[in-house]
Amino acid sequence: MSADIANVDGVYVVGGFVRDVILGRKPGDVDISVVGDAGAFSEALADRLGTSRPVESEFLTYKIVDRKLGDGKLTDDDGATPVGAATIDVVTARSESYPEPAALPEVVPSSIEDDLRRRDFTVHSMAVSLSGSSWGNLVDPMNGFGDIMRKRIRVLHDSSFIDDPTRMFRAVRYANRLDFSIDSRTEILIAESLGNVDLLSGARLRNEFELILAEPKRVDILRMSEELGLLAAISHGLRVGSRSLKVLESPNSNAIEDLLALTTFGLSHEEAEQTAHRFDGPDAWTMTIKGNPRLADLVTVLDRTDIRRSEIAEILDAIPLPSIRAYIAAGPPLPRRDRMADYMDRIRFEKPEITGDDLIAAGIPEGPVIGQLIDLVKRARLDGQVNTKQEELKLAKSRLPGFLTGPG
Repeated sequence: MSADIANVDGVYVVGGFVRDVILGRKPGDVDISVVGDAGAFSEALADRLGTSRPVESEFLTYKIVDRKLGDGKLTDDDGATPVGAATIDVVTARSESYPEPAALPEVVPSSIEDDLRRRDFTVHSMAVSLSGSSWGNLVDPMNGFGDIMRKRIRVLHDSSFIDDPTRMFRAVRYANRLDFSIDSRTEILIAESLGNVDLLSGARLRNEFELILAEPKRVDILRMSEELGLLAAISHGLRVGSRSLKVLESPNSNAIEDLLALTTFGLSHEEAEQTAHRFDGPDAWTMTIKGNPRLADLVTVLDRTDIRRSEIAEILDAIPLPSIRAYIAAGPPLPRRDRMADYMDRIRFEKPEITGDDLIAAGIPEGPVIGQLIDLVKRARLDGQVNTKQEELKLAKSRLPGFLTGPG
């Protein structure tokens, strides 16, 4: 098709797709590199496929989403999450330069060879021609095929991790996903480049960490990341306990907050504070990470034999649910776990039958007292002191004078 489009000198399928075909793995999404006008090519390809118009993004890239080709089982090459649609990324063949370490690259159109030399690892620096007489030819300037045969992950040049420190995390991900080793020189470069992780924004770090947690082999990736010093490079106290790793092999939930709570389970207040600050995440991330040590401070109370269900609710209502689930899964087998399970399964869902409207209809004046009485009735219901709507209303009315006059 490239011959039909002006200003297009060559079209190539590149990167992970080529790698997976060589390995006999089911390929994920398609990456196409165009020498010439990638915008015009992507428009023509979308028209040929009958899809919506390509979405242009930065760095001379165009994305085509074709749900007719997707089977719900394809995965993004940078993650492990089913996308449910065939995604085709069309990029302009280009060269890159980095104005400073960890900065986003400056790009200019160039040849397919230059485009391959800018990539992260040799196993992704191969292309197969889709053009004319060269159709099917392999372009492999960095000997990626040889590294696939040797089953190793190798960077293209010594400044790779300086240019883009996220490549250190990707090296570990790909090595474990593909059952490859990391080339010895590449391991040395990782050790020498750990300080560059500090240059990454919280958003870029969160993205890399989320991709790790989404991988089926997340436990192996986390172990290797810790051995290489990558976890400590994110935050000095970040580590993953053996019990957490065991649970992470087959977690009850793959929700990112639940996986994050398990990964950061056991951190102290200071370690959790530092880790949350480094990720600089949305509230869900920060609350989950900090929720673990907050819960650890309170759990001994839950072992009391005389603790009431209303007291359990008062303690746990202030703790993020992912932190509670993490403690149930990875914490010690003490009575506290049963109390937490009761909270998760039943206590947090229990509420009074009466409503604010019922109290107003009974003559109780509107205002903060309504919420206070509802809370009182909820606690009494949790503790079995009232069981019917009539009993709840009677209790609320009996306490009304004290609520209106207040203490003293």
